[in-house]
Amino acid sequence: MVQNDYYQRLNVERKVSQAELRKSYRRLARKYHPDVNPGDESAENRFKEIQEAYKVLSDPDKRKIYDHYGSYREGQQVPEGGFRDFGFRGVGPDLGSEGRNHSFSDIFSDLFGAANR
Repeated sequence: MVQNDYYQRLNVERKVSQAELRKSYRRLARKYHPDVNPGDESAENRFKEIQEAYKVLSDPDKRKIYDHYGSYREGQQVPEGGFRDFGFRGVGPDLGSEGRNHSFSDIFSDLFGAANR
């Protein structure tokens, strides 16, 4: 049975400490290691799954990405949160990127190119 959840692969809870994570990884790695199970392809596959899970969860940045998105790919960036990267300017006092208040007419001006500035 293939488990997609890295925490399940390592038999730990989501709030596990790094020390407990390492302990569980080492126990499972010894159990499924190819040298301990020669010729057992299912044990070898389980060992690879355990290694993959530990590689992500043992790295704080990768773990943060995994926890946020439910998956991890090499090169993925740590989530910052919010809409900061979308270039939105706020509506209302003290939210404008240029230090001025914005109104809904400013939004329409920005969208349709008729800026009244």
